[in-house]
Amino acid sequence: MRTNRRHFLASTLATSLSGLTKASTYASSNWSGDTIKHLIPTANHEEFQIRVVFNEPQTAPVLKIASTWVSGSPADTQRTGWTFHPRDLTPDTQYELSLWSGNQTQPQRLSDPWPLKTYPHPEAQPDHARILIYTCAGGHPLMSEGSQSIFQPMATRQALLERGLSFKPDALIAIGDQIYWDQRTILESTNPARRARSQTIYTRAGLLDRALAAAGTRNEDVLKVVAGEQITPLYGTMLRSTPSYFVNDDHDYFENDEATKRFVTLPPYDYQVRFTDYVRNLYLPDFMRDPARSRPISGDRKDGMNASFGTLRWGRLLEILMYDCAGYLSLKGRTAGLVPANVEQWLKQRTANEEISQLLHVPSHPMGWSAGKWREWYPDVADTGGAGAQTAQIGVDGQAFKLTTDKPKFMWQEGWWQQHQRLVKALSAQKHRTPVVLSGDLHATGHARIIKSGNLELKDNPVNTMITGPIGTGMGWPSQARGTAPQAANHLTLKSPQEIREKNGFTIVDAYRDHLRVRLFAWRREESSVDEIISLMPYHDVQLARR
Repeated sequence: MRTNRRHFLASTLATSLSGLTKASTYASSNWSGDTIKHLIPTANHEEFQIRVVFNEPQTAPVLKIASTWVSGSPADTQRTGWTFHPRDLTPDTQYELSLWSGNQTQPQRLSDPWPLKTYPHPEAQPDHARILIYTCAGGHPLMSEGSQSIFQPMATRQALLERGLSFKPDALIAIGDQIYWDQRTILESTNPARRARSQTIYTRAGLLDRALAAAGTRNEDVLKVVAGEQITPLYGTMLRSTPSYFVNDDHDYFENDEATKRFVTLPPYDYQVRFTDYVRNLYLPDFMRDPARSRPISGDRKDGMNASFGTLRWGRLLEILMYDCAGYLSLKGRTAGLVPANVEQWLKQRTANEEISQLLHVPSHPMGWSAGKWREWYPDVADTGGAGAQTAQIGVDGQAFKLTTDKPKFMWQEGWWQQHQRLVKALSAQKHRTPVVLSGDLHATGHARIIKSGNLELKDNPVNTMITGPIGTGMGWPSQARGTAPQAANHLTLKSPQEIREKNGFTIVDAYRDHLRVRLFAWRREESSVDEIISLMPYHDVQLARR
């Protein structure tokens, strides 16, 4: 009976979404994988991890890589999702992969072959690497229609993604908010209209039961609609040859980062962890084992994989440190952190090691700017005119606020600022590299240099901080939702080569031995047509030389 109910629910939910999403034309171009709806890989110099979702349940699919057969591991109880993890590969080698069903004596091919390349050996000396980076790609199709929609239609997001991929990046990084399907923070909103609107949409797509497990219950089918329909229609199979990294942030834990007298959403509750883990295991690759990390850090599994903290290492040319600033957040006052102490130590150790030509920090939450949000490095908060601690504002429908540090921000932790200071100090202390931080979350794009941070003078080696641009944002700009555009945090002195713009976009980073080239791209539907995205050019193009 459970199977019948599941099939009925899946059919009903799929029907309710018919016509709202489309398969990517880029995904099927010159490649046949009709049995596959979703395929995203990641890589390092000796391993791949590949998440695959099939249109129909599979018994025991296998991945053929060169002449080797690799069995998959099921990722859902219905056996439509599978993970493949080829190991012991040769560095800097392009492999031919294909998916098959059946046994090795009578295999049936499920896809055409496709190429995927391992990275250079960690001690190799490559000359160039190119990375595509963006943020906030999520947004359910039910919230993505019309000129005033909260999120961009899927076709617009695909156009931005395809333009980024047209530059042929070696890898892709999506920073935070791969999905938006908040639970208490929207279904129990104090704004009646917002609460009613979300209840209608959520009921149509399927309500999650926060008391139940993610897998093996009705939640499993609902998660495939409410989360899967934000991820799979966007990517399809277009990333099959592009190793990809997905950094979690607050909405990936099924809540906005809010602290009120009614609830505090982070660190995540059990239901948030269950839902997040299910979505990650089914759709999004983990971070690969990092050979340069001598000690385990929070989130490390026995195989060295990690869903929250990871490294992209491109020989001795480039190292990118990616870190989730939501899932392990702590509320310990002066000793609190947006990342655990062992992660901070790892970040500082790798930053101090200058054997690698170029180093990038990619936190899920930005450095430099504030919009008065609760979970920021900074104490800035919207001044509502009331006395005492101020609650971070959300869903204010365009009401304007000024940011202040003269009033305390409710539940903000001083330790977050102290951790920021230690990381900024480590970044600026690099002797031969220009410090660079690329981040997301604030639904904007821009570039600033942190000249001074609190009592830290950084003018000898300012920290370049950039917001990489969101591809999913429709009307959810900070000025609309928070009552203020992103502003320089009060305790910082910034110089801005490019002021913050509330626009969609993405970033292309080119790493060379002697410099970084960073290009920021921006687009907004009120100013340009979707057709213009195909020829979108950078509005900011900067070279950052080694010292």
